[in-house]
Amino acid sequence: MRISSKTAAVVLILTLLLGSFTTAFADTITYPSDVMNTPLLTPVKYLIDKKVLSGYPDGTFKPENLITRAEIAVAVAKMTNRTNNLEAMAKKDLFTDLKGYDWAKGHINALVDAGILKGKTAATYAPGSNISYAELITILVRTNSSASSELEAQGNWPNNYIQYVQMYNLLGNVVVTDWNAPATRGDTATLMYRLMPKS
Repeated sequence: MRISSKTAAVVLILTLLLGSFTTAFADTITYPSDVMNTPLLTPVKYLIDKKVLSGYPDGTFKPENLITRAEIAVAVAKMTNRTNNLEAMAKKDLFTDLKGYDWAKGHINALVDAGILKGKTAATYAPGSNISYAELITILVRTNSSASSELEAQGNWPNNYIQYVQMYNLLGNVVVTDWNAPATRGDTATLMYRLMPKS
């Protein structure tokens, strides 16, 4: 049976269109089920789209889970585009307790070099420790160098940073009753979305 050139052309066009549709569908991002239809969807979606944070393999975000100092360093380095020279940064030995944290070492060192992060002591970073709310808002405010330099020159840490975010209503709907408490993933996503540059 002979197929006319017109029929062949139609078949070719349909094949191309179907292939494009399949590719587009395959590239669709699935967002974590436990933030859908919640106020967390916007910040989590934004941070996942920017490849700053990610969900878990089971399709959830687990907003009540805590986040470590190593994890926040990686996320903030990605968010502020300080990932261009990670290989060289990873060779620096700024802290003595980063063994086993090769995946985060370059990010940590890059942010220390930029004045955004500081260690727990002069020699240690405590990468496996959970980030506290006071530490988190300090890191996020320091991504704005003009605000940070002004705050570093006045008041005592962390009160200077706490007063700053409260004065300018930067916390949004995040309610912090204990600034030394470990920050949750949900609150971290919300605060990152509110305080960090969107460019």
